[in-house]
Amino acid sequence: MSLHRLLVASSLVLSASASLARADAADDSAAEGAASARAAANDDSFTPGLTHATGPQLAGVTATATLDGATHANTVDLNGEVQVWGPARLVLRVDNVFAASGGKARPGIGAAVQLLDERRHGVASSAYVSYKAEGFTEAEGEIEGLVSFGKQLGPVHGTLNLAYGQDPDNIERDGEIALGLHVEPIHGLFTGVVGRFRDALGSNGDKGTGILRDALGAATATYVVGRIGLTASAGIAGVKFLGKDSMQAGAEAAFSVGTVF
Repeated sequence: MSLHRLLVASSLVLSASASLARADAADDSAAEGAASARAAANDDSFTPGLTHATGPQLAGVTATATLDGATHANTVDLNGEVQVWGPARLVLRVDNVFAASGGKARPGIGAAVQLLDERRHGVASSAYVSYKAEGFTEAEGEIEGLVSFGKQLGPVHGTLNLAYGQDPDNIERDGEIALGLHVEPIHGLFTGVVGRFRDALGSNGDKGTGILRDALGAATATYVVGRIGLTASAGIAGVKFLGKDSMQAGAEAAFSVGTVF
């Protein structure tokens, strides 16, 4: 065999090997992405106190247990989303599932629409509209609208929530702003901070709790194991009740576990 033919044959073999290696790497990367909750964790899907700007591919569910020293209440909340069609998602929730601390379990249903995709528009955004009933046997409740924005800025990811809610008679209403920032110091571990402020906007607050305004500042850490995200947060919460002159503060801790499909 001539030297020229040998070189051509060798080049073809190397090219084929390289193509197979790239294909295997791409398959491994796709498999990892399909079986991992890293993207959802980076989008704050499991972070207590935040609503994500990018929905799950098919579905996602998160359970959160909160220990609030400011209100002396312990609750467990469930949130779920299911992709319905195109950018539209069905949103289901139950606040205070076990009706703990003298409260009621409050079911809710709503919809979310993906407004912006970060890869195409430079920022991710989803709009949410939901109705949260006062209880499973009570139709009266609150309508809430929320817009969530998400953005990756180098190693830092930020999520911003803007929300407004009111009852159908506009007697009770509240506005909320929340911001979360985090980094991924090691693969699958996300650490950051969350801040949230909610105000009754001149109304008498939530008639069930008597809360006029509340605030939270906390540190968070999320660890991903396959399709599951585990989050813990700890910080200081403040709350002002109707008839009180000042806010009362206390430690707050939250633990959540979620999965995506």
